[in-house]
Amino acid sequence: MTPPNTTPDELLTPALTTPESFDAARTARLVAQLDHEDREIRRAASWAVRFVIVETPALADHCTGQFRRVLRDADARPVALRTLSVVAEYNPEAVAEVVNGAVKERTITRLVGTNIVAGYRPPEYGSDGTVITDEGDDSGTGAEAVETDAEPEPDTEPESDTEPDPTPEIPTGRPPENPPAKLPRLDRPLTAYEPITSDTQSGGRLDAVVQFAVDGRDFTGLRRRSQAIAGVDHDAFVRAVNRWRQIDDHDAVTTVVDYGTRPTPWLVTERSVTGSLADRKAPLSAPEARWILCRLADALTYAHATGVLHGGLHPGAVAVVETVEDADAWAYPRVDDWQIDDLFGSANAHAPVPRRYAAPEHLSPDRFGGVDTASDIYGVGAVGYELLTGRPPVRENGEIRPASAVAPEVSDALSTTLTKCLRTAKMERYVSAAALKRDLETAGDA
Repeated sequence: MTPPNTTPDELLTPALTTPESFDAARTARLVAQLDHEDREIRRAASWAVRFVIVETPALADHCTGQFRRVLRDADARPVALRTLSVVAEYNPEAVAEVVNGAVKERTITRLVGTNIVAGYRPPEYGSDGTVITDEGDDSGTGAEAVETDAEPEPDTEPESDTEPDPTPEIPTGRPPENPPAKLPRLDRPLTAYEPITSDTQSGGRLDAVVQFAVDGRDFTGLRRRSQAIAGVDHDAFVRAVNRWRQIDDHDAVTTVVDYGTRPTPWLVTERSVTGSLADRKAPLSAPEARWILCRLADALTYAHATGVLHGGLHPGAVAVVETVEDADAWAYPRVDDWQIDDLFGSANAHAPVPRRYAAPEHLSPDRFGGVDTASDIYGVGAVGYELLTGRPPVRENGEIRPASAVAPEVSDALSTTLTKCLRTAKMERYVSAAALKRDLETAGDA
């Protein structure tokens, strides 16, 4: 039971700042609050469960019974289904167990369960039949997703298919009124950042989630540390970090919290609990995809004006940050990895951009020229192509296949904008990120 005076913030804050501190019992108590009589508590519990499970997916294994119990409550069912659809991205086995149990109890139908395991967020409808876009609003009955009087459908497994789902996500949500708050800049030694996860190797660096306190508040960040003891150009590393810091006050750029060179080059940045654009289930709705691309164009306009180049933009280089204060709002994109990966001193470091998102000049600079601002324009096009079609750009006979030919839902205007970004010749792409943004905005009116 939640104490009588518990507030939504008291549920959300520890899940957001120290999700790793939750054990099985504490997580199960969170799930139990999904059927709380206070809708704000239900909403906060839903977000808290998501943050905790993203951090430790195995905890969902201990909450299957609680989820099934909550699903029996018609008022709580919509928010529970939304929570499960996110949990399914990190622990599909546990969600499948919940779904199978709920189907046997005839709480939900097999079709609903299959959709939830696939990550579908069911919409809610008002009395006039319109979609209620508030993901956390559980005032609806959920009747569109739950048919307790219907016969259960035969057990069937989703078909295995290597092609992306051509159906975009339901266009719910809206841009946040204000961007999410950013972490402060600090000047501390590496030892001030306590690792709370084991190191994972990524190219020439070791990554770990770290915890630190500022003015009595606990925060988590991502620490990247060079794996090499020698052979690292410290001066080049510092110059690259300082270039990043020139622009990290922009809302669409990841914040550099701290950095240093002893004992080896290291960097602490803000951390996205929900991952990057590469972790999103694409295709997205056209309004959200266009809004994301406009934010990326804004970040590049700001960076290019100060002489800072990204040089390797792709979905995995764009973190997404949830706006906790506004459950309706889309996650905010923040461009990450500003020419840092190749400075951690390993001959096996990752290429600047995965091949399927690479511009021609990434692959053959002798033929197509060096990487420059036009390469960043190409990167926005590659990101947008995947967000709208569910797949990286498709090149046929040397040319990118138009997005509208891959996904008919994409408007001709938006498809034309992406095609211009993805031209082989740099001179045929947009002359600037600002010009690209103008066409993106116009494409929304077409």
